[in-house]
Amino acid sequence: MSAHAPTTAPAATHHISTRTYLIVFAWLAVMTAIEVAIAALPIQEEVKVIALIALAVVKAALVVLFYMHLRYDSKWYWITLIVPIFFVLLVARFLIVR
Repeated sequence: MSAHAPTTAPAATHHISTRTYLIVFAWLAVMTAIEVAIAALPIQEEVKVIALIALAVVKAALVVLFYMHLRYDSKWYWITLIVPIFFVLLVARFLIVR
């Protein structure tokens, strides 16, 4: 018996460069400034809400993809993310009263 660790190779990992992190950070900062500007605009509340939710979804996607490394992870992580989101959207759809 060998005293060495098992010979199975670890899964290949993808390292994101510092430059990519800074670019994503800059986009997040720009979108935050746009959100603040939209909130201050004298437009209909429905338009504001839709625009702010759309920006929030894009920002969340950037964070999940790059800072949480989901872009380079297993597809099973995608499934564990998408399935609950589907149910949240389904429940939200039935809670919207017009």
